[in-house]
Amino acid sequence: MRPLFLALLLMSGCALAALPVKFGDALNAKFHHPRCLQCHQFNSARHEGRAFNSHSARFLCDRCHTANITGLQRGEWIAPPVTLDWTELNARDTCRLIKRNLGGETVSEDALAGTMMAHLLGDVRVHWALDSGMTPGGRFPAVPGGAAAFAKQAQDWVESGMLCE
Repeated sequence: MRPLFLALLLMSGCALAALPVKFGDALNAKFHHPRCLQCHQFNSARHEGRAFNSHSARFLCDRCHTANITGLQRGEWIAPPVTLDWTELNARDTCRLIKRNLGGETVSEDALAGTMMAHLLGDVRVHWALDSGMTPGGRFPAVPGGAAAFAKQAQDWVESGMLCE
């Protein structure tokens, strides 16, 4: 929008309607950040996940990823299943995959939104990835903006109807 037109529009008292937030607007880049993919590729033979090159099972994680590193008690730290590997998917397909895996085809949009927000904003593993990322092998590069920016973007996306376009 041209600056003069925008200034005239604002001076006239007309408000611009907020555009809906789509998954690809901000979240897709974060979902494809190396810190997120290190766990979401874990069981993927195709993407040489850690289960195939350095780890033996997604259920034994807390032997090394102890509570002092992750903040989780024994038995709570497991890698996502292979169905949640979205490596190489575009924004639309990544969005559809996560919605489908959170029950999007069998639950109402309101229930899906609640489940999505509980996982994205309340799961300590997500916060660990966004803010700490400390592993027994050291810290991975930070996700830009950390948990605070991610929470705002996730909230905006959910409130816009979890659009995948």
